[in-house]
Amino acid sequence: MVEMPKGVTTRIIREEGDWDAVRDDWNTLYESSPCSSVPLDFVWLRGWWRVYGALYGTGGLRIVTVWRGSRLIGAVPLYVGRGTGRSLGTRHLRFISTGEAVHEETCPDYLNLLCLAGEEAVCADAIWGEAGRMDWDHLEFLNLMEDSPLLRGTTLPHHARSFSRGSCPIADLTDGFEAYLKRLSLKSRAQARRVLREGEHAGAQLELVDAVQAAGAFDDLVRLHRERWTLDGKPGVFAAARFTEFHRNLIREWLPSGRAVLARLSLAGVPAAVLYGFVHRGKFDFYQVGARREVGSLVHSPGILANLLLMRALTERGVTAYDFLRGSSSYKLRLATREKRLVGVRIWRPTLRAAIYRSVQLAGRVVGKGQQLMRRS
Repeated sequence: MVEMPKGVTTRIIREEGDWDAVRDDWNTLYESSPCSSVPLDFVWLRGWWRVYGALYGTGGLRIVTVWRGSRLIGAVPLYVGRGTGRSLGTRHLRFISTGEAVHEETCPDYLNLLCLAGEEAVCADAIWGEAGRMDWDHLEFLNLMEDSPLLRGTTLPHHARSFSRGSCPIADLTDGFEAYLKRLSLKSRAQARRVLREGEHAGAQLELVDAVQAAGAFDDLVRLHRERWTLDGKPGVFAAARFTEFHRNLIREWLPSGRAVLARLSLAGVPAAVLYGFVHRGKFDFYQVGARREVGSLVHSPGILANLLLMRALTERGVTAYDFLRGSSSYKLRLATREKRLVGVRIWRPTLRAAIYRSVQLAGRVVGKGQQLMRRS
């Protein structure tokens, strides 16, 4: 066990009222921490718990906070979820806003330890120490920055297993939109300019939606997204009531200040695409899009056009990076100039619940592969 430096203490928050009581401390830490990201904002976390917590967080909050005297210097927002059915109530320790069912998951990227500069090692050691004393069968921290202090702490358990969670393609907008285009490969630059010319000839209009227009633009996003996925025989995440409620609340909270962005592309006055994302420290995180697949011959890809026009508009607001977040869409890779890797950490304890859960999961994968082989044959 690592001994905490003099004056450093930890506190585990298990009740919502206690969490609300440190909101101002959390916000102060968030603004100062070099590790902060959109899904670590108090509004995002508290909103997720309000919408999803009753279903997924039945084991309760386990928010680890680290204090130096009366100052909050570090925090990790965790909760315990319990498995059902044949998993015999397996206890999963996770970041808040992870662990949902696939059809309604919020997929947060850049999760991390919130901490003050210079306090990384102290906070990481304190948090791993507290996590080790909690009751859980399975620990799973997803979508961490690969340079997260949590991965460098001296008390990182030796049996922790890290794994890739993919990468986030990022477009460098430093020095403006034209400078960005010059950073692309010759082929990607030519394709981007062709899309922009198509949009200009078609009279495409991109508007950054204000608070008055927000509800209507969000409805357009939901409708276009669902129509797009229905063509592939899938419902899309906006078919999930909790997912839609969570983001409608975020937009209501963040759009007036410019923290959330809704951008609507119209052709002949008809919405063809709506982009949705967040601005944090000069970076835009592109989170969701709803786009018509076919809009005639004038614009072949309204979604790509909307992204390019939004990049240009955001540079005028001081945004210097456009992050496509995780995803394997080819257009994201073509429009990006660099990428940032994310990782996950997983620990299984040798408990009966864990053994049963893993056996059930393995059996399910074996059956699934067998069914695939039968269908192919």
